[in-house]
Amino acid sequence: MESNTADNGIKKYIKEIGPVTFSRYMEMALYHPEEGYYMREGEKIGAGGDFYTSPDVSELFGRALADQLVEMWEAVGRPSRWVVLEQGAGKGSLARDMLNYIAVRYGDFNSALSYLIIEKSPSMRRLQKKNLTPAGCPGYGLDWLGGLEEIGSGQLMGCIFSNELLDAFPVHRVILEDGALKEIWVACEGEQLVEFTGRLSTPGLAEYISGFGINLEEGQSIEINLAVRSWVKDLARVLGCGFVLTIDYGDTSAGLYTPDRPAGTIRSYRSHRIEDSLYEEPGASDITAHVNFTALMTWGREEGLEEAGYTTQSRFLMNMGIMGHLSPPDPAQGFDPEYIKNVAAVKQLIMPGGMGEVFKVAAQYRGLSLRPVLTGFGNKTLLRAVLNGKG
Repeated sequence: MESNTADNGIKKYIKEIGPVTFSRYMEMALYHPEEGYYMREGEKIGAGGDFYTSPDVSELFGRALADQLVEMWEAVGRPSRWVVLEQGAGKGSLARDMLNYIAVRYGDFNSALSYLIIEKSPSMRRLQKKNLTPAGCPGYGLDWLGGLEEIGSGQLMGCIFSNELLDAFPVHRVILEDGALKEIWVACEGEQLVEFTGRLSTPGLAEYISGFGINLEEGQSIEINLAVRSWVKDLARVLGCGFVLTIDYGDTSAGLYTPDRPAGTIRSYRSHRIEDSLYEEPGASDITAHVNFTALMTWGREEGLEEAGYTTQSRFLMNMGIMGHLSPPDPAQGFDPEYIKNVAAVKQLIMPGGMGEVFKVAAQYRGLSLRPVLTGFGNKTLLRAVLNGKG
């Protein structure tokens, strides 16, 4: 990815209009039409990019997820048409792995399936179409939409899912300074971007802190993702019957906003390393923050989305029987390097202290008379915790 210079358009914009909230800065750094990280050409995901996602680790992740999607379809009564809508599909690896597996394993589901993708980035969309050309073709086809606005109210029957989407929504940053809540703003001084504290840009920030019972210590800063609330509202508008399945790194409100995270969870990644600065080269690095799953569930409930489950990625994958997707080696063949590779990949997905614990999985539903029982969420302990804002 080519380096930004002092002539960076994002810096110029801030220099011309004056200070912006960190949320506005993050939005430009990631989604500026020409210079935003996700809008520019260049490899971002995988060994040659800046970060890994679970589908990059193993195709078995997609198989386990596909098993859960099929169970959701069955819970609704196996309708003749069922939409799976993926938001932010990355390179298309997850869609490819699921569609190939579904085409072989679940003929009836494949015949009923319409697979849709919403992707903001033109470069990512081109990559998805390239990678998905040889994928198993669902009965009602594979297509791309510009956004949820293309779907009528209550028209979608199916599952809307995302993997590592919400962590890239722009966040506000709030700090307790001299006993008062302040927001972190970004200004341009000379050719350098700098942050400073100022007034809260919206009453919603103080309401968020009060509503989720967050107690900050002096000097502690946190991220507040108000964009999730609008996103949930949009999902609830289009979903007539079915599920929302969200996979991302994060925690409950009580688990996120703790004294051992005095600077919050905001990070910038480049070449699989955490950058020293969030501002050095706007648009050249990924910027992310942990997701508050208590907020996701709470706002969903306000919009008519009920909770079906919440757990860690490790428990979800184990509940879905990911180990059963490991084909045991043939003793007659001796050492099997492919089997060893797959075992190591599954361990990376489920081991405590890594992806297995940091990533969480949440399921919400609407339009069903009874709360569905989903295999991936066999342990209800964490669901009770998130509903109570604990855990």
